[in-house]
Amino acid sequence: MTEESNLRADLHILKDMYPELKLNVDHESLINNASGEIVGELPFDILMPQKDLMVEYNSRTLSLSKLPGNLLEFRIDADGYPDFQNSIQLNIRSSWMSHSDKKKIYEELHTEFDSLTDPTSDDYDSYTPVLMLIFGFLLDDLAKLLFPEFKRVCESNEEYSLFENILSVLNKEIMNRKNYNCCICMEVKKGKEMIELPCGAHHYLCTGCVHSYYSTMINEGRISNVRCPECKMNEIDLDKFEDYQSMKAALFTPDIPFEFFEDYLSKEDCLKYKRLFYKQVATKLSKHSPYACVTCRRCDNWCVKEDLDDPMIECKNCDFIFCFDCLHSWHGYSNKCGSKVTIPVELLEEYIEDTNDPNSDGGKRKLLETRFGKRALELEVNEYMAEKLLDMAIAEDGSELQRCPKCRCVVQRSEGCNRMKCGVCGTLFCYLCGVSLFVDDCYKHFRDPRCSCYGRLFEGMPGAD
Repeated sequence: MTEESNLRADLHILKDMYPELKLNVDHESLINNASGEIVGELPFDILMPQKDLMVEYNSRTLSLSKLPGNLLEFRIDADGYPDFQNSIQLNIRSSWMSHSDKKKIYEELHTEFDSLTDPTSDDYDSYTPVLMLIFGFLLDDLAKLLFPEFKRVCESNEEYSLFENILSVLNKEIMNRKNYNCCICMEVKKGKEMIELPCGAHHYLCTGCVHSYYSTMINEGRISNVRCPECKMNEIDLDKFEDYQSMKAALFTPDIPFEFFEDYLSKEDCLKYKRLFYKQVATKLSKHSPYACVTCRRCDNWCVKEDLDDPMIECKNCDFIFCFDCLHSWHGYSNKCGSKVTIPVELLEEYIEDTNDPNSDGGKRKLLETRFGKRALELEVNEYMAEKLLDMAIAEDGSELQRCPKCRCVVQRSEGCNRMKCGVCGTLFCYLCGVSLFVDDCYKHFRDPRCSCYGRLFEGMPGAD
């Protein structure tokens, strides 16, 4: 029997043994002729013969019963077959194999079969089915060669992720063979008709219900229901957060990631889900932390601060950069504008008390800083304390100070009567009691017998009796 006959017989048997084997010649050509160059490929799985393979990276571990998705590519010079060293070229494709893994395999194959197929060797046998032996080695002996202790220690997170992907494929295969109950339509279906929800609790819905249920929730605006229907709904309590970034991350992380729906819902529904989700959580955040977010005056998109203490804010939708306080185009930090939000006095007093208390653990202070921002609180506290000091100065006996009833600016009387005019807003008011005066007749207040300031227009004026 010639070398071509040996090769033809081997390939014919291998085609029956491995239906997945692909060759560059058809069945009829294989029977009649197997000369020239034969090119083929064989997909193969590496089975763990005794126990599962443990894959480790730092403190993370996973176990695999097999390693699927490998491919052997080969080229055979029919005239030189079965000479392994000179007539057969091998190339292994694998997502997880390193260069050193492949080198180790090639070296072991040549160690095993070179002498049997080398025409100059005493062990040479022209009938050696070397291709069959190579296939058998890859399927039966590769696990022992690469993992003698059935353990793989990864050198990087990227390498570990490759094995995580393999585990996902294996779990999908197992899932496809099982039966599952869909909690929406209440039907029992095979795993290949089911979709695992990304809740981490191994809950499943059938493909049809994933589309119908979630598209309905999105189009009806019921975004809080876009979650796993079997998991308990956990409402995020914003009052428990002591860090703004952590609070924002928790709030803006949806129960079901946006990208999950890209394979199951229309593009319009996916965009609508994202838009409504951001609108809902931004509204919730703005009620809790009024300094955290605001709608863009150019495109009406919700804009969320990266830094709670920074008045500059940028719209991610239209790139408009503006001032959070005055809502105009950004004017720089040196140009001051009025605050858009007022912090309640009782919260300012709680912040001051917690700051000044040497026995406090600072928990209340951190909660308030998470809600309003440290900068905003400090500015408001400073202004509040200054106002209190002014009120105390005004209340002192013999004080020449009084507040404008309209703009609250402090006015000092140095001379003249008790009819005062605010130099800031122009309001006319009584210096004695602080009430606004009629513009048309500003002295009527002092002529009214029922008023406590009756006849006291010149009281306290230098030079008056």
